[in-house]
Amino acid sequence: MQLDNTRIAIRERNLLETLDLSFRVLREFWKTWHICSLLAIVPLAALNAVLVNWMAYGLDFSEPNEFPFRYFWTMLVFIYFEAPLASIFVIAYLGPAVFMENPKIKQVVWDALKQYPGIILCQFLFRGVLPLWLLALTFDRLDIANVNYWVEFGLICVLMLPYVTILRAFRPYINEIIVLERNPLRAKNPQVITVGKRSSHLHGPYSNDLFVRWMGTVLATLVITGMVGVTTFFLQSILFATDGLNWIIVYIWYPAVLWTVVSLISVVRFLDYLDLRIRHEGWEVELLMKAEALRLKPDLTQLEHLRFRAAL
Repeated sequence: MQLDNTRIAIRERNLLETLDLSFRVLREFWKTWHICSLLAIVPLAALNAVLVNWMAYGLDFSEPNEFPFRYFWTMLVFIYFEAPLASIFVIAYLGPAVFMENPKIKQVVWDALKQYPGIILCQFLFRGVLPLWLLALTFDRLDIANVNYWVEFGLICVLMLPYVTILRAFRPYINEIIVLERNPLRAKNPQVITVGKRSSHLHGPYSNDLFVRWMGTVLATLVITGMVGVTTFFLQSILFATDGLNWIIVYIWYPAVLWTVVSLISVVRFLDYLDLRIRHEGWEVELLMKAEALRLKPDLTQLEHLRFRAAL
């Protein structure tokens, strides 16, 4: 790993520069980004189809009074909760790829899955993914019109959604801490930096900057979603000669558009993480010092060879 030789210039950037750089990164790593995204998204999309698609069964999409509002909203909430999980393999690849490495997909997946305790605790439990899945099992599937307002709108929308949003706004880089920095969840030695300590150190002093960045990212996400959605709608209108709702739009295009935007924003968030470390931790100076230390460090193999010759 060449700490002072990176594909991305290590310097401070504003949000617009980060967005521009994210598309350049996608152009450079589009194939691997696509594979890493699908490895995480396909299982999540399949699970969502099992948990949510029944909400639109039997509806006549051409009728205005049978528009699948409940399905659209619930699918949006599910993907919003699961978005950090979709970026795990992308982050695991981009981390070493920045330093002129070309890790294999198999190694990327294995390195990410080795951090499963932190992922399960911080993402599945603390960030509400597993509770959301369990609550979805309480929805009445026998009667589609029977809506459990207490669970779907009271518990999920009023309590869980604001809670997860606050965590996203003020603790956005937990995946990078777990997958790239690989801090332990617990440690007997108080000097060891755990995930909680690292998260507090990285996020705590910069809450205002993180919130402003989050607001800007939300605005960019809405714009990109609109662009991708409108483009996709016109594309299916041309291919299928219809501009009305159909099962392809509802079950395929709609979740595919949302997952595409999630995968794009994962690159933006990774670059924001780098920018935070550069801006507030002097990461570029740290990299230069570590690179020089590695150069000055004696070659252990050469030392062993000299010792062997001296023994002779």
